[in-house]
Amino acid sequence: MGKEKIILKDICKSYYSETTVTQALHRINLSFSEGEFVAITGESGSGKSTLLRIIGGTDAFDEGEMFVDGETTSQYDEEEWEEYRRNEIGYVFQDYSLLGHYSALANVMSALLVMGIRQEQAEEIAAEYLEQVGLKGYENQKASKLSSGQKQRLSIARALAKNTGIIVADEPTGNLDSETGEQIIRLLRDLSKERLVIMVTHNYEQAEAYVTRKVRLHDGVVVSDVNVGQKQTKKEQGQQEKMKERPHDSQVDVQASFGSLLRRDKNAAYFARMNRRGQKGRAFLFTAFLFVVSVVSFLFIGELYFQADDIFTKEYSEAAFKKKSQVRLVAKRNDGKEFTQEDIEKIGAVHNVEMVDSCDYANDINFYLEEGEDYRYAYGSEQSGLSDKEFRIVSFLNKDKFMMSTDCISKEDLRKGRMPESRNEVVLYSSDEKILGSEVMCYFQAVNIWGPNEYYGKNLTVVGLLKEETRQVYFTRELCNMLSQRMDYAEYHVSYADKNPEFFPMIAEELSGNDAKVSFKFYDRRSGLIEGPFGETILRFDEFNKEGTVTGESKNYEINVLSPKEEPHEMTQKMLEVSEEVFYQFYPRERENRQASVYITSYAKTDSVIRQLKEMGYEAKSTYRVSVTDYEEERVNERLTILGISIIGLVVIFLAEILVLRSFMKIRIKDFQVLKFIGMRMELLRKISYFEIFVYCLTAVIAAIVVMWGLRIAGVLFLQEMMWYYRFSTYVVFVLYNFAAGFLTVFFFNKLLTGRLKE
Repeated sequence: MGKEKIILKDICKSYYSETTVTQALHRINLSFSEGEFVAITGESGSGKSTLLRIIGGTDAFDEGEMFVDGETTSQYDEEEWEEYRRNEIGYVFQDYSLLGHYSALANVMSALLVMGIRQEQAEEIAAEYLEQVGLKGYENQKASKLSSGQKQRLSIARALAKNTGIIVADEPTGNLDSETGEQIIRLLRDLSKERLVIMVTHNYEQAEAYVTRKVRLHDGVVVSDVNVGQKQTKKEQGQQEKMKERPHDSQVDVQASFGSLLRRDKNAAYFARMNRRGQKGRAFLFTAFLFVVSVVSFLFIGELYFQADDIFTKEYSEAAFKKKSQVRLVAKRNDGKEFTQEDIEKIGAVHNVEMVDSCDYANDINFYLEEGEDYRYAYGSEQSGLSDKEFRIVSFLNKDKFMMSTDCISKEDLRKGRMPESRNEVVLYSSDEKILGSEVMCYFQAVNIWGPNEYYGKNLTVVGLLKEETRQVYFTRELCNMLSQRMDYAEYHVSYADKNPEFFPMIAEELSGNDAKVSFKFYDRRSGLIEGPFGETILRFDEFNKEGTVTGESKNYEINVLSPKEEPHEMTQKMLEVSEEVFYQFYPRERENRQASVYITSYAKTDSVIRQLKEMGYEAKSTYRVSVTDYEEERVNERLTILGISIIGLVVIFLAEILVLRSFMKIRIKDFQVLKFIGMRMELLRKISYFEIFVYCLTAVIAAIVVMWGLRIAGVLFLQEMMWYYRFSTYVVFVLYNFAAGFLTVFFFNKLLTGRLKE
């Protein structure tokens, strides 16, 4: 007989309900020593399983004392009981209490890892113990796929691998046939030669030939305690010697090293990984659910940031900028000087700037290129005083096309042809390559410069075709500047005598010297008289300042106004076509602009780009912000509705996520109970859940971001607009939101788990 391992002195245990008190054990006095194979018997309810749980450290006694290796245990706290279960007790259960989704090897390794053994060493030891219990070749088989006998052998291998001095077995043969059950009893008997093995059984006859001692309980009291010595055959002695060749005595490093504390996190990650691999369906369900939550929260958070600026609830006024664009800025140099090509290139290199157009004022000039889509003709006749002339009236249909200069493109944007080189050449997109080199009629309206009823038409030559399909046509800087000279270089008003409104000079290539043309429809609308300024006449140029006040002396210039031709002229009465010589008498031939249009990737980047430009020495403003006026009630209500839905939606899915995930995780409580029985610390049990949820959340969040970006690139319009508001801080909020829900779920689950494991 070996040394005493356990002494029970006056142990009492009772269970309490709201109405009753049940005494499970009363004044139990027993001692157990190494080398014993003890069978505890008794009818159902006699207290034998309760006694085994107290010995195993999974249930607490109410009175008395239990000594382990001479040390009292009544003062043990939860951490000391964990250490006791981990280092002193090996469990063998009737229901096997295996981790069914783990492999046989992983089940045995789990008992070693909770003791602080390195994974590589644990794997090697586990394989040797599987061989000892006859499970060689089943290392990678899931425990749930093993037969009943194999499961019990695996349970014994796990208990044996811990190298504990005590093995407790609760009805280990209860679910086995008689032959397999006897094999398990013999295996336990062999283990008892160097350990204390205590077995609860309802079938003593099966174990009688192998046990060394029988303890019988009745109504929680020991009624008999009999030693029954056994003899061994030579074969059994050989098997015993084999069992003595244990690999763990020299190899196992339980807690001696400083690294054992660091290995706990690594082991938590290992168990979390095994859970995911062993339960792929459950892992997929978790990830899919969290992915859906991540996608929905991504949209709600994006809407909150998108709706944070109330500017879109206001009406847009075209008084200052005819072109309604949320991504357009106007920029000037702080020193008031003209923009140079270097300025354009510097601004174009700024992050979130897509293109820069030095012809800013031209960007508010409408162009009409396609007959039937952009404009149509109506024909009639008019008594002009000179002759009855048929004329046509141009009606403009599509007023959402605005000029942009070739500053915004390069030759790399062309599919065919070349960049424009002279004033009347353009680049556009067309699938019909026959248009290349042809002339097209294009009309222009500059409401903010010429007034609402004026237009100018000109034949332009198509010299280049764009690669990407677009409705935008790109004009030369010279043409843009000619049409908008009045804005940027408006030192003069041009008028005819004192009777007519001011003219807007335009260059006609066919004119030379002082020749000029007006529309054949020219007449004085105030008097109703037809007084076309034909022949030699004087144009008066009045110099004025930026406030519109005439300053200095007027300048006169003699021109020869040619009689209109019989065919309609493509301009209104305020347009005056002159030669280059006349035009450049009063406007600079070579000029740079004082103001540029800067187009950014999204309105969401407005403040960022303005801030960068300010640091570079430029003043910039958003044309959209400048032009919005009063709030529009319908838009305000729509914005508030979206904000409310987004906030409520985030709260609802946050709470729903916690409830659903908690329900999913409650299924795992039995697995955690098994891990606790084999000695896992509560700290490690909690960490496993955190590691699992971290991986699930991380996978779902990354997948959601990738999908959202994929849809954005694919051209989903509302995502393209909304995701511009996703800055780094927004992604941080999105990630924290989703991780907060997951980690709160684990927090509440761990509180539930702690309570369940203490029951």
